[in-house]
Amino acid sequence: MNKDRGVIKWTAMMLPEHVKLLREWQEEDSLVMQPELDEAQLEQININLQRAYSEASPIQLKVWEQTGIYTITGIIQKVNVHEQYVKLTDNQKILFHNIYEAILDE
Repeated sequence: MNKDRGVIKWTAMMLPEHVKLLREWQEEDSLVMQPELDEAQLEQININLQRAYSEASPIQLKVWEQTGIYTITGIIQKVNVHEQYVKLTDNQKILFHNIYEAILDE
């Protein structure tokens, strides 16, 4: 019976620089690419943000970050068009270009 140590036998031959590069490469693979939105989707997000702000109703935002896609629910306190962000009542600032879906909670 062959008692092979598998990968263990090769790690001793790897340079620390190679190990570092492999770890960085693995971290890059875990990043999530930003979804592409078409004009209709952007318009729907805009309409839902305006409606939620004017009616002070709860809204569910799906937000992209490099580590993943998150869902945030809250009431819009402020919309800053010049700096392009939405501020929720819990003082969270969300940039417009990170929002990829806005759903009104009714």
